[in-house]
Amino acid sequence: MLVAWIATAGLALIAAGRLVHLDDAVAWPASAANALTPLLYLPVYAALAIGFALRRSRLMILCVLVAAAHLVWTAPEVIPGDPDEAGQGSARLRVMTANLLYRNAEAGRLGQQIRQASPDVIVLVEVSPLTLAKVRESGALEGYRYSEARPEEGAFGAAVFSRFPLSDAAAPEVAGSMSLRATVRVDERRSFVIYAVHTISPTSGDYARRWRDQLDQLQEEVRAARLPVVLAGDFNATRDHRPMRRLISAGVRDAHDVVGAGWTPTWNADMVMFPPVLRIDHVLASPAFAITSYRVGTEFGSDHKPVTVDLALR
Repeated sequence: MLVAWIATAGLALIAAGRLVHLDDAVAWPASAANALTPLLYLPVYAALAIGFALRRSRLMILCVLVAAAHLVWTAPEVIPGDPDEAGQGSARLRVMTANLLYRNAEAGRLGQQIRQASPDVIVLVEVSPLTLAKVRESGALEGYRYSEARPEEGAFGAAVFSRFPLSDAAAPEVAGSMSLRATVRVDERRSFVIYAVHTISPTSGDYARRWRDQLDQLQEEVRAARLPVVLAGDFNATRDHRPMRRLISAGVRDAHDVVGAGWTPTWNADMVMFPPVLRIDHVLASPAFAITSYRVGTEFGSDHKPVTVDLALR
């Protein structure tokens, strides 16, 4: 009984912190708690059962309040939905994104998934000389005439491979990390800007501040964009992070949410004892795109799974 009270009271405090936007003042460890929202609050249901069995009304009331908040926050992540319809005359394209894991000597295994999915645009992050060489050796990139590759030692290299012409490529530094982007010309009338996104993981106070700055910068760029945009990559953020929700509200849609793809975590893909639990790899697209499908790939030696999305530029 005491354990149930302690667990519920602790979870109630965490939930209250989220409701009053504590993460704005204490980015770490609030960001970690918010990331784990789908799983973190599960003990409250066991506490509710204990309260019901022992007829402890105050415990049950607190459990119901916490459980209600948990369901409101988590339901959109698991409820299936319907994809958009691609309008007549739309330009269809497929985008794949993958975090290679910069030290992944097996990155070439992604090549099979590239060949199977046959994306028109590929966005890769954690592109190091090692991982780029391994993916190239797979032969899967040979059909991509246009590319912008900026490999770096460590975790913040990036690359875009495209069947469509690329122009105006740039890689400014945002909060200490490279941010690669380029304009994709789909046809004579239609173009969009692709962003290869890889924010720093908010695992400390300093990193959390940089992570928030990176997401806020993306938000500003989305608001100022003159062309439609697609942001793809490893955001190190879930729907339970306010900076991520602010980015989406700036004028893009999460492909997962539009399609209603359900529970499809992308990280941590390389742990044998624990299945992936967080969806931190995303494809966000301007409303100019119909989003017609979303799927998560399989493990290829990285700690992330690839994501493939079908879009139709109206």
